Amino acid sequence: MEGTPAESARPGRARRGRARGRHRGGDPMKTSPRFLLAGLVLACTLTASSALAAPKKATLGVFLATTLADGQERFEYAEALAARLTETLDTPVAAKSFGRYEDFSRAVAGGMVDFAVVDAWAAVQLGAKAKPVAWASRAGDTQQRWAIVALQRGVVKDLAGKRLAHVKGAGPADPKFVTHVVLGGDLDAQKHFKLAPVPNVESALKMLEAKGAEAALVPLAHVPKGKDVRVLFRSGRVPGAVLVDLRNHEAALTGALGKVGAVAPFDAFARLQDKDFDEFSKLVTRGPPRRQPVLAEGAELHVEAEVLVRSEELGPALPSFVGDLAVSAEQPDD
Repeated sequence: MEGTPAESARPGRARRGRARGRHRGGDPMKTSPRFLLAGLVLACTLTASSALAAPKKATLGVFLATTLADGQERFEYAEALAARLTETLDTPVAAKSFGRYEDFSRAVAGGMVDFAVVDAWAAVQLGAKAKPVAWASRAGDTQQRWAIVALQRGVVKDLAGKRLAHVKGAGPADPKFVTHVVLGGDLDAQKHFKLAPVPNVESALKMLEAKGAEAALVPLAHVPKGKDVRVLFRSGRVPGAVLVDLRNHEAALTGALGKVGAVAPFDAFARLQDKDFDEFSKLVTRGPPRRQPVLAEGAELHVEAEVLVRSEELGPALPSFVGDLAVSAEQPDD
């Protein structure tokens, strides 16, 4: 049954009304990007403000492959020192311990470490990247001695052409440290030994025990006691560990040193002068100064001049024996 014209016109009016409503209120699909953009701007603003309010984090690196021989001890020291620096610097400090020099130097080159406590020889090999701030003293001493150890008795000269296990650093700088610092320039390590680089002190001693090397170079404090390890050579005193700045934190570190105090197994940091580390760096890279030859002084001889002119002071003159030694012309009778 067909409806009236008025009834048939109602759906059209309804459609036109809905169209007018959409026109007045706006298309939700067209207006949503505006709200999304505004939300993103607000989120970015809040994120930026929170980032400005949050303190900047710093990273402490610890590379003590020779000063501390145990990996667990190095890790515990890094964590404890980072916690102490967090309190004194009022900045979150994260700790990162390194067992190999190449990993540590790669992190420094990548800007992943802000400051570090490292072996002094490693600080020299970092060059201008590391700014020394303070010595890390242990048992009241900032220096240590190195030793060449072997399983057999003998002397260093007996190790000519033999393998010497040593902790690996920056490659070409390692022989200079052994020659100039440990051996005092008396022997060229690269010519005398077959250098065998290893990651740390533990590896050097294990290599010696397994007879992978005839000798090992380790700090004297790490020489095993009660085993068949013989010390063939002891070096002079060499700087141990040092705190270095890697990313312009020297002023903050210097101001915090007095508050940090002792962190086991080290004592409180000892302030250093630039010339102290410079002299050690020159010793590693250039070697000790040339030694002057030692000349023995002879005893002074005093001659009395009067004896030469006064004959009575000369004493009695002995007769000549030339006549007694003359051969006789007479021949013996046979």
